[in-house]
Amino acid sequence: MKRVKLIHEDLNAGGGAERLAVASLEALNEMDLSVDLVTFTKPNWNQLERIFGISKLRKYVNNVIKADISSLLDEETKADSSNPTKNEYDIVMNAHADILPSNIFGKKKEKLITYCHYPLVPELIRSLKYDTVLRNYLKMCDYKFESLDKLRTKALGVYNQMMNSSTVVTNSIFSSKAVKLYYPRTDPLIIYPPIDIDFFSRVVSSDSRENRIVVLGRFNPDKNIELALEVAKVLKGMNTKFEMSIAGNLSKMYYPYYNYLRKLIKVNGLSDMVDLKPNVDINDLLTLFGKSKVLFHPTIGEPFGMCIAEAMSAGLVPVVPNFGGNTEFVPESQRYSNQKEAAKIILKSMNVNMQQRFSLSNSVKKFGTGRFKDNLKRLLSERVVAP
Repeated sequence: MKRVKLIHEDLNAGGGAERLAVASLEALNEMDLSVDLVTFTKPNWNQLERIFGISKLRKYVNNVIKADISSLLDEETKADSSNPTKNEYDIVMNAHADILPSNIFGKKKEKLITYCHYPLVPELIRSLKYDTVLRNYLKMCDYKFESLDKLRTKALGVYNQMMNSSTVVTNSIFSSKAVKLYYPRTDPLIIYPPIDIDFFSRVVSSDSRENRIVVLGRFNPDKNIELALEVAKVLKGMNTKFEMSIAGNLSKMYYPYYNYLRKLIKVNGLSDMVDLKPNVDINDLLTLFGKSKVLFHPTIGEPFGMCIAEAMSAGLVPVVPNFGGNTEFVPESQRYSNQKEAAKIILKSMNVNMQQRFSLSNSVKKFGTGRFKDNLKRLLSERVVAP
């Protein structure tokens, strides 16, 4: 049986990158491949199976290998040199190559797949924001490193080598252009991320929709959820009757941010209109979609926006920033440039009829999970699995 190493620092985060990693695990399992998962954090299988609605997810992984920053950045560890069969994988796939470097020196390029949602590392290092990422990695693996400067330099070197020496896959034209800008030698392959169209479209014909706005994304400062609260303030000032549900996965390290959002809601007098829903499972999310009309997305420059496509599949009208990968599938009339414009588009979107909701749902069928898995399997078969 052929062996695969799948690398992802934390499946428990439960966001779009994790959904893609889980769909990749499904595809690898369907190809009868043995998968070792390399990760900083032990997967909470019960929670993951609940969030993603997959009852046998834990059975898709043969071994869970605890990673640390050293094992991902160094060429060879003592353990590896003493066990020459340990790294004999037919495929090595980094499923979260936005921010996670992984050493691939000495491997054949056709055996390496790098799924990069967006090449964040060079950008974050230039702005010195990558230090926060490195500190989180060090904390997750309980690894002490004396010089953050040296670690940062090493991380960038490994990341550059990985991007230049593997088959790079990305999620949109928007992201592909960014990869080419930073790494001109690459020729990124676009495989759209997996959306469970069959599941979310179950509620497209719901007739119990309220004037409810859904904001969906991890409780993480990078998601810019404060903008949703700014829009809620504008709507309140327009004497609009509405409710806003902000749903997403919440990990321990972001409790302070979650509490900050709670405080903002209270201070701005939004408690009667806005509620936070952490760690909503997939069935509760479907119920929420079925009684809502609009999906507001506050993250500017989103490489793709899986939650946007999920909501559209369920019949919600998207209201998104006018910059990012989401512009490739969201109509121009539904894109905003500031919170006042967003509020106006939301008001107009509340009155969309059933036919328009079906049209939105049909427009994202091309992003189905089945198509993602078929495309990934084709890539693996053509470039990796075939002898």
